[in-house]
Amino acid sequence: MRLVPRLLFLALVASPANVSPDKASAREVPPGLVAVGDVHGDFVTFEALLGSLGLIDQAGRWSGGTRNLVQTGDLLDRGAGSRQVMEFLMRLQSEARAAGGRVTVILGNHEVNNMTGDFSDRSREEFAAFKRDEDPAERARRKEKILGLVRNGSPLLRSDYYKQLSRTVNERSFDRLYPPGYFALYDAYSPSGRYGKWLRQRPVIHLEQDTLFVHGGLSPRYGRIPFERINEQAGEGLTEYQELVEALETLGVFEGSLGAVELYRLVAAEKKSPGAPHPDLEKPFARLERLRRGVLFDGDGPLWYRGLAHGSERRLARTVETILEIQGARRIVIGHTQTPGRAIETRFEGRVVLIDTGMNQAVYGGKPSGLVLKPDGHIAVWEN
Repeated sequence: MRLVPRLLFLALVASPANVSPDKASAREVPPGLVAVGDVHGDFVTFEALLGSLGLIDQAGRWSGGTRNLVQTGDLLDRGAGSRQVMEFLMRLQSEARAAGGRVTVILGNHEVNNMTGDFSDRSREEFAAFKRDEDPAERARRKEKILGLVRNGSPLLRSDYYKQLSRTVNERSFDRLYPPGYFALYDAYSPSGRYGKWLRQRPVIHLEQDTLFVHGGLSPRYGRIPFERINEQAGEGLTEYQELVEALETLGVFEGSLGAVELYRLVAAEKKSPGAPHPDLEKPFARLERLRRGVLFDGDGPLWYRGLAHGSERRLARTVETILEIQGARRIVIGHTQTPGRAIETRFEGRVVLIDTGMNQAVYGGKPSGLVLKPDGHIAVWEN
């Protein structure tokens, strides 16, 4: 059943403290920047939402003219249409630019997961979408390498990590754990892959119309770092992660397609083992530990932090004000954490806006919504 779009005006003007939500229906969305939260592979709902907002026409082509769209990350995983979503946004970005508009996509934790080989939230349908792209010879090579590590380990390792892994990864379970399409998907999100190359050009934080857009949120630790520097750190971290994976592959102790989760389990197992690490592994493992405490993987980092959604407003109010002052913004817009009512909500007297409303219908059944930042400084909520 298609819901009639409606517009809810949240009167957040120059002073975010003056919040007096008014509800009003409207047949036409007002002009202004549109922000949309987590998609999680639900291409059909996402496309319908952008259509109702007047950003695309019936053929799915950009019709927003000079308007701007900001998507706050987590395009991927849990739904079957992640590849469609990627292709759609990559095309819209080009079409919007040609029309004088702009499509800005920021990274969410699920984009970083995919760029570092963590496919734990991918459905089998999503692997199947890459089946035709997978080279059988390359699949056989990767299988041989992974099973070889599981059977034989590496003389450079002290731990029984691969012995433990063999309980789940073996000849019998391999095709179930790494279904057809798995390695083509991994390559597509690698630094040289079609999607990985594009995602590595996307920011973690975007500032526009006095508004910071970030997937998870800004914690007290990261909120004091200029957002431009956070974006630089994320790019540097992705580059360093890939360099370290390639170094470990050369040393014969890891296969990158096992992913970041297994890599950090290996590092943890080695850390717990008696004796000193092999000299060739000491520096790579130390660098991986530092990366884990940085922008990409830190639970307090901008991709993962939930304090602005769940934390005490009384305790964090002054922190939010300080962060906004440092970053030169009036408000922060976040996704990542679904609102209890599956509708866009504000916290901290309008200084923080939560826009993850559970768009993926099969998994969350929420309300497809868009946040509209109007030219006069007001914001409004569009529900599809």
